[in-house]
Amino acid sequence: MPTERRTGAREAASDEEASSALPPPAAWRWPTRAGLGVGFALCTLVGLALAVHWHALGPPTSWAALLRETMPPPYLWGALLPLVAWADRRLGAGRGMRARLLLHVPLGLGWATVALAAQVALRPVLGASRPASWLTFVAMRYPEELLVYGAIVGTLVARDYAAQARRREREAAALGVRAARLEAGLAEARLHALGSQLHPHFLFNALNTVSAYTEREPGTARRLMAQLGQLLRASLDHAARPEVTLAEELAFLDAYLDIERARFEDRLTVTVRADAAALDALVPGFLLQPLVENAIKHGITSRAAAGGVDVDARVIIGGAGPEHDRLVLRVRDDGVGLPAGWRLHEHGGVGLRNAAARLDALFPGRHHFRVAPAAGGGVLVEVEVPFRLAGQGAVPAGSTGLRTPARARPGSGVLS
Repeated sequence: MPTERRTGAREAASDEEASSALPPPAAWRWPTRAGLGVGFALCTLVGLALAVHWHALGPPTSWAALLRETMPPPYLWGALLPLVAWADRRLGAGRGMRARLLLHVPLGLGWATVALAAQVALRPVLGASRPASWLTFVAMRYPEELLVYGAIVGTLVARDYAAQARRREREAAALGVRAARLEAGLAEARLHALGSQLHPHFLFNALNTVSAYTEREPGTARRLMAQLGQLLRASLDHAARPEVTLAEELAFLDAYLDIERARFEDRLTVTVRADAAALDALVPGFLLQPLVENAIKHGITSRAAAGGVDVDARVIIGGAGPEHDRLVLRVRDDGVGLPAGWRLHEHGGVGLRNAAARLDALFPGRHHFRVAPAAGGGVLVEVEVPFRLAGQGAVPAGSTGLRTPARARPGSGVLS
């Protein structure tokens, strides 16, 4: 629409003007005693340098005469500098680059005239020689005064740009910290959302197991309900942290398997092997339970014969140092295997897709998650994450409410 085009043109013009605008002049401050001392010293050095230059290149002249010629201009401009800066701040604030530079054209002409007039007035007072032609004197000195004014204005503008650059660096650093905090918050929110998706799924399946015994074996159903209650209480603490130790995860898995063993009786055999060094490693909470549940569902439930699930946890030592060590978790069943053309993101269930998503959130680009046919039949799920111990940049592990089984403690190696 025409209105939209005109608005866009105005916005583009505004952006162009903003991009070419000079930063606002720095806030005015009267010079301190230390600043006055430094300024006086600099003006003195400039005057002396000019006297040495004229003495080396000009006709033979006494040092007194040279100093009467070279010392007044630096001192005069030093006295005028606060006034020039004040005028620049008052009149140049909020102006673009072109407007601010154009403003200094008449200001430069005026301040150069003031400086030159003061020098002319001081010459008789200082006993300096009278020029042969005042017109020639003014014509020679006036361009020099304009150059001095230009140097002063350039210094003021450069100071403003330097202040703006420092301010933008501070703002960029603050924005970087804020962005990092927002990113961490978003990642945590995503993990909580994924956990909220997983817990009802786990609870639904566990309640189905218990309900199967309600009429047939009420005593077993009550025992399983008690175990489920203990498991759910532990899961509340388990879910409050994005990472737990592998020993805690195995303890939670063992409590879940107690319910599944009651369901399948002699049809289910689960073997867990874990390196002693791996038990203190950090893993995402609720990682193994859905993987084992998926193996039981597709490897055992789908057939009448007995079946087994193997869980393996081991540490792979990196050659370049401890930071390259890896923790590898494998869950394997001996069931019917994957159908032809199976893809994780297209055909994977809630447990597998949830595990993959949480690993992506916790270890972006630093993990491997693979679901593939196992050698000899069945399905192999393999997870590889960085090996880290509690306290190494992770949430400290606390009590899960479940006692780590004796067979899951370091030194045993094999869990059954």
